[in-house]
Amino acid sequence: MLAALALTRAAAADPIAAPAADPIAAPAADPIEEGAGPARKADHTTTQIMRGPFQTSRLFAMPTADVIGAYMLSISGDGSLLQETGLLTSAGVLALGFGDLAQLEYRHSAAISVTGVNAPLPGVGVQVKIPIPEYPNVPVFGVAFRLGVPRTEVFGGTDVIEQVTDLYIVGRWRFTAFDWLTLHGGTRISSAKITLTGAQEASPVKKTLYLPTAGYDIRMNPSARIVGEIALAPQFHWTPGSELVPTIGYGLLGRLGMRWAIIPSVIIDGSIGYQLEVANAAPATGPDAVVQWDIRLGAEVFVPWGALACRAAGVFCD
Repeated sequence: MLAALALTRAAAADPIAAPAADPIAAPAADPIEEGAGPARKADHTTTQIMRGPFQTSRLFAMPTADVIGAYMLSISGDGSLLQETGLLTSAGVLALGFGDLAQLEYRHSAAISVTGVNAPLPGVGVQVKIPIPEYPNVPVFGVAFRLGVPRTEVFGGTDVIEQVTDLYIVGRWRFTAFDWLTLHGGTRISSAKITLTGAQEASPVKKTLYLPTAGYDIRMNPSARIVGEIALAPQFHWTPGSELVPTIGYGLLGRLGMRWAIIPSVIIDGSIGYQLEVANAAPATGPDAVVQWDIRLGAEVFVPWGALACRAAGVFCD
């Protein structure tokens, strides 16, 4: 599939018909992922500031090894066009950059609820880019910790409380020979917990899961990318009215979509995803059984508050 996408990208490029770049009217850098924020200069206009560059710190559910940058705020989320839950996915909901190495964040982490749908769990945490020099063709690493916030679903008189705390260790690879391709990979270590209270009480069930995750993005042009990811995620099992205790297993989530910067500070996502049930307390149905799929639309908005404050009040300047 990567080879087909590469051929499509090459065919779309027309070096003869393409107009020359305008250094004033257009940003020189990739508006999706090149650089960690606009320069903070008192003499920069608002238009220059909002040209970026801006850098996302996520694929869809998966964090990357990068952070959004110093004095930067990112607000993002998406919703399903098919699932009735209408919940935000694991895309970053709120991220606040501190330096070029870390960001505080409130996110939704990917998980599959007892209803069998991808109903992500909220969490607060920090994402850090490992401060090592970057070299061509050498991976860069990052760590993300998300402290899970309990989410409650009600079935009759029973409250089902689900919670997941995550530690991500991720890497990012770029290649000089294929500068249009970026690979991402890593491991998610999840501490999952489910509790029943009310009409059908049950002692909390806890489980630690080791979940591989991987993804890629392909730059089709300076403002558009194809993004894909696949990962295992915690899956909670319990049947309302059943005397069986809840269990925690694995589900496989995949997503493929397009990411488009309509302007450098606003990114639009459109994607299709699928869910496989690969391990649980009941007999396995097989990895080729698609049990859920959906279409999602989302967006990410960057607010360079540091650069705007520098222009307005002369504070937080470089």
